Amino acid sequence: MTYRILAIDDDLSILRLIKNVLNLSQYEVVTRSNIEEINLCDFIGFDLILLDIMMPLNGLDICRYIREEIKVPILFITAKDMDEDFVKGVQAGADDYITKPFKVNELLARVKMHLRREERHKTHNNILQFGEITIDLGLQSVSVCGETIPLTKREFIIIRLLATNPKKIFPIHEIYDKVYPQDSNAQFRSISEYIYQIRNKFKPYNINPIETMWGGGYRWKNG
Repeated sequence: MTYRILAIDDDLSILRLIKNVLNLSQYEVVTRSNIEEINLCDFIGFDLILLDIMMPLNGLDICRYIREEIKVPILFITAKDMDEDFVKGVQAGADDYITKPFKVNELLARVKMHLRREERHKTHNNILQFGEITIDLGLQSVSVCGETIPLTKREFIIIRLLATNPKKIFPIHEIYDKVYPQDSNAQFRSISEYIYQIRNKFKPYNINPIETMWGGGYRWKNG
């Protein structure tokens, strides 16, 4: 299995170092030097995230925004080494904290440790079963009777949000906040369009997994 790692830092030399070190250990590394707005879709599909704190868009804010939906380990990499900054990182949802300048062996050891720990924690709890529908949260996939349903990232985010909270009614604005980045210009009605597309993809199986609730909002049909 090839692990995918996302590294975000506005220091290009640090990004090159991280990429080279982790590539040598057969990890697939995606790097980003700038984030202008937080888009949840950009953080899906990775096994671990390395995140700098001191960037134009603060790493603590990024972590707080994505933490509820992104369950993989998040490691902060920062020049700050004060205890209060470590506490802020943990409170934001980080799993670990590496201080610059760091030794490459330390970086590699921390990454390996968290990936091993995450692998041990992966159990059947990553699989949600609703009748003929199987949702694999780890693989970010949905299938019916073993046949995979082709979904966009945003469609999967909506399904995951509803299916992991099957008794909760989600108003459109709450779904919107999970699907789109901050300051998005997309219209609220686009959520209804995503719901329509999801239903169409289940229609050949005579399944409608999402219930429209009186007064507005949607709920996953539990069972």
